[in-house]
Amino acid sequence: MVVILAIVAAVPLANYIATSTSRTLFLSRSNDADWFATMAESPLQSGDIASLRELAVRYHQLYNTPVFVVDVDRRVIATSRSGVDVKAPDLKVALDSTLAGRLPAEPPALWPWRTGEMVVARPVVNNGRVLGAAVLRVPTEKGRDQVERGLLLLLGGLLIAIGAVVIGIVRPITRWVLRPLNDLDNATHQITRGALDTRVSTDGRAPELRRLGDSFNSMALSLHQARQREREFVADASHQLRTPLTSARIHIEGLSRLSPTARFALSDIDRLGRIVQRLSRLAGSDRPGDIEGSEAPLDLAQAVKERLVGWKAVYAADDLELIIGEMVPGGVAAELEVDDILDVLLDNASKYGAPPVEVSVTRDGTEVVMSVRDHGLGLGSRDLKKVGERFWRSAHHREMPGTGLGLAIVRSEAARVGGRVVARPPIGGGLVIEVRVPLIDDYED
Repeated sequence: MVVILAIVAAVPLANYIATSTSRTLFLSRSNDADWFATMAESPLQSGDIASLRELAVRYHQLYNTPVFVVDVDRRVIATSRSGVDVKAPDLKVALDSTLAGRLPAEPPALWPWRTGEMVVARPVVNNGRVLGAAVLRVPTEKGRDQVERGLLLLLGGLLIAIGAVVIGIVRPITRWVLRPLNDLDNATHQITRGALDTRVSTDGRAPELRRLGDSFNSMALSLHQARQREREFVADASHQLRTPLTSARIHIEGLSRLSPTARFALSDIDRLGRIVQRLSRLAGSDRPGDIEGSEAPLDLAQAVKERLVGWKAVYAADDLELIIGEMVPGGVAAELEVDDILDVLLDNASKYGAPPVEVSVTRDGTEVVMSVRDHGLGLGSRDLKKVGERFWRSAHHREMPGTGLGLAIVRSEAARVGGRVVARPPIGGGLVIEVRVPLIDDYED
């Protein structure tokens, strides 16, 4: 009887191993397919597919995974290998769903005796319109080998479990029964941390748990779609703002000849225009161009000190202490938007951190480092890795006003001049945000 019960218990476990391995492989390559879909958006509109084809070939060489992109008429636009047959049954099913704007169903479990490749497809979308699809043909040999090893381990565990039951060990069985609820609990925590692509398995479980898992997956999908709509909104809003800004600038230029005060309005209009351009780049609707670097280098320390004059008054009005630390001169690209970057960092420090807030500019090898440090609660190690992601906000700060775009813009601006953003916990607590940009060698102090 114990042997029969053990065998009955092993069946759903074996199914879980095969399904879990398949889902893990599918989800890991889904992120790559999403990236290819994003990169294919502009080439599908412009027709310039040379760079897209190069990316596909490089990805194939690196991960041994063929990839190709088709347009809405299922014509192969770019591929890493020739001979793609879009009428193959597995590809046809995936493309039917993807080109209709739906996510294809997850592939079946990776049993060792199954052969063939896994198809992972994602739609290429612009403003809600499907332009085509990015498709990966993922090899499954390693996944099937992993499942085979898992099944062998399961067989060994089955023999041990029989002995354990015989001698009265019930606790492991109880844990197995509760595993679906533990999976759901873990997935809920992942969702709260911002991992909106988290899903739970619904195969081989009781009807009640299957319905609960389906409801959870539907909720996670709705949240993921809402985040996508937020990104599309930013792209649309930045696009719609360009025309009225241009018109306003023309009118104010005419007024500036009559009123010197209008010149200040021109400066604000130009700055607002730059903000709209950055939002557009951040949303992925524009391809950032190369920086010409024709202007003279900018002394980052001097630019920071000039901007801090206004911020000291703002902090003083709120009874907050702002400390100006070490200011080491260093030349950086003139295109770096120092005012906007410093505004975001000091605004975040005043809202989410705690005084005193210290600003410094130093050199570190070939980099000039602008640091803003507060003495608040800081961030955990997982949250530190997410700093700068679009629409991401720490769980401690989600009840506070904000969009989650400030640090994303800072990271985008730093990257535009070859720099980067680093978040770290300093000694003594709090949080340090460092904007590290390349030092211009021919700059003279």
